[in-house]
Parts: sequence; C-alpha cells; structure tokens
Amino acid sequence: MTTPKRGLLYHFTHLSNLASVAEHGIFSDTDVAETDRLATEVGQQGIKAKRRLRRVPIAPGGVVADYVPFYFAARSPMLGSIHRGHVSSYSGGQEEVLYLVTDVDRVVEAGLEFVFTDRNAALDVARFENDPTRVGALVDWPLMEARMWNNTSEEPDRMERRMAEFLVHRRVAWDLILGVAAIDERRCRDAEAVLATVGVTIPVRPRQDWYF
Repeated sequence: MTTPKRGLLYHFTHLSNLASVAEHGIFSDTDVAETDRLATEVGQQGIKAKRRLRRVPIAPGGVVADYVPFYFAARSPMLGSIHRGHVSSYSGGQEEVLYLVTDVDRVVEAGLEFVFTDRNAALDVARFENDPTRVGALVDWPLMEARMWNNTSEEPDRMERRMAEFLVHRRVAWDLILGVAAIDERRCRDAEAVLATVGVTIPVRPRQDWYF
C-alpha cells in the first residue's frame, strides 16, 4: 500500500527549505510570496497562478493559495511531474524532495481552520467541505491506496481525484509534523543533518515506495 494509514497527510518540499520550515512552520503560497521564505520552489508556476484565483466557496474562504496543501496519498501526479522533468521552474528531480507527514486528527485537535476537496482544488469542478467527519465520504480511499492512478476510459478523472487535497489555512506549525520521509538513506542523513542545525529531532525514514 502507498498509504500506510487512512488519514495521513503528505506535504512535500525541497531539502533546501527544511531548516526554514522546521523553524517557522509551513506557510501558504500567499504568505510565502509575501515573505520569500522558500529557497527552492518545486511547484508548477502555471498551477500556482490558478490557485491564486480559485475561490474557496466555504469558510474560511479566500483563495486556494491562502492554504497549506496536503495530499491524502504519496506518489501524487505532481511528484510524477517533478520526476519526469515537466516542471519548467525546477529541474532537480525528485531525489531531494522530502515528505512532511501529519494527519487529520492532529490538525483538527490543534483547532486550525481547513477545507478539503475530492480532487485537485484548482479545478472548477472540485467539491469543498470543512466538516472532518466528511473526509471518508469525499475522498476515494481505494484510489489513494493504489500505486497507479492513471486515467482510464472507465474513469477519466482518476488523476485529478488522486490529487484530492486537505488545505490548512495560512500556516501549519512544525510541532504538528509527525515525521519526515526521503527517497533513500542518504537523503535521510542529509535531512537529519539539516534539522540538527536548527536543534530539531524528529523521525526521518526512507520511503522509496512513495517515489517514482
């Protein structure tokens, strides 16, 4: 299984961003743009532009870019694009991309504002909810647990549904992160070394099956 436990949430970032994230938390794209916190951007700029315009139709409102994005599964289509070199603003591949993992329960217990969707939140057809008891009804868990998520003639929207998102408003503090995952032992050691520079100790594990 790609997803070890239903309810885990996955945010990925570049190794070069790890120290800043561990010190200050994970910020929404809106806040990142205002503070210039990221050393390396791995997102697709065209998609980010759409997210700055896509309104969130339920509380707490705003636009999608005002939220910290998490996926419900690893091996997302976005990481696939990075791996295949389809992100024009980033050519470094997936090897130095890290997963920061939390879960729905921790976000709820922290009292943070959030919404979640049944597919890529930038799409006009995406459904939004903010009641955590509805996660199981909105998210296609069998698809999240499948290793392959390609579209088929029977299900032409599998890829966009695999990109269902849990979106946390504005910022996620580092103490909500359960652990870090990397593609191999070498990158785990690199991540641990970076975290040591800011006095942070947290589980860092190799999860090659979360990559391509």
